[in-house]
Amino acid sequence: MRILESKRLILKPVEPEDLSFLMEQRWDADLTDYIIHNPISSYNQQQWYEKICRNGDVAMSIFYKEKNGEEPVLLGAVGLYDINQRHQRATWKTLRIPKQYQGIGLASEASEMLIEYGFNTLNINKITSDVFPDNKSIINLLEHLGFKKEGRLKQHYFHQGKFKDVLIYSMLRNEFNRKKAQSL
Repeated sequence: MRILESKRLILKPVEPEDLSFLMEQRWDADLTDYIIHNPISSYNQQQWYEKICRNGDVAMSIFYKEKNGEEPVLLGAVGLYDINQRHQRATWKTLRIPKQYQGIGLASEASEMLIEYGFNTLNINKITSDVFPDNKSIINLLEHLGFKKEGRLKQHYFHQGKFKDVLIYSMLRNEFNRKKAQSL
């Protein structure tokens, strides 16, 4: 897996030194309503890291080059999971970035960089994502990126004491490349 870089961002494979920060994000009260997993222990975070390494998932830490000459700031992670080479598909997932860095297009930029890599380097044909219907910020991000809603899975997850529906979004490689060509 390689490092992806733009003028503002560096995406690099998640490393052990990133795990503590990423785990803290999972404990953020604003996040727990929208992420499917419960807050986890450092042991579980380590198990997650070992699993992504074994499975060949593409989990990337997002670093923001806030100021020239300073160390980039770790914001969160974005990834392509459950990669199936035979069927050329993967699942896109993200963790939110800290509030002070929201609203300036960093999540969109990081996601687009990773999606480009998935489609045009890993030869993925379809990327899907599932999202709770009340997670408007991720739905807006997915639609901005070019994902289309495919449907709803009723009572698909048991989360915070109740069953919750999820919306399924997807994008095909040819749709992504056509959208990218139109924006040039």
